[in-house]
Amino acid sequence: MTTKADIVWDIAIRLGVEAPKMSTGSTEPREIFELVNDRLGLGIDIRLTKPEIARQIVEAAGLTWNAHHESSGGTVTKVGLEAVLEAVEHFVA
Repeated sequence: MTTKADIVWDIAIRLGVEAPKMSTGSTEPREIFELVNDRLGLGIDIRLTKPEIARQIVEAAGLTWNAHHESSGGTVTKVGLEAVLEAVEHFVA
């Protein structure tokens, strides 16, 4: 079974960067979204919340962000991280 840590690692590999350490409780690190934004030159305001940054990454690739992609705790769900990975794959293809 794929974990959030696996997806973060996959995103980092596709960007050619070292994967940031996972936060406690398998929460995705904010740094992964900042790395995507920086490496792809998306120009997203990093003062936004993690789900807001993730949404902008996904939408910049022309993909759809939906309610299942973020949790109530200000984090991105596994499905949301998979959407970010799909967006990264779109940009680096």
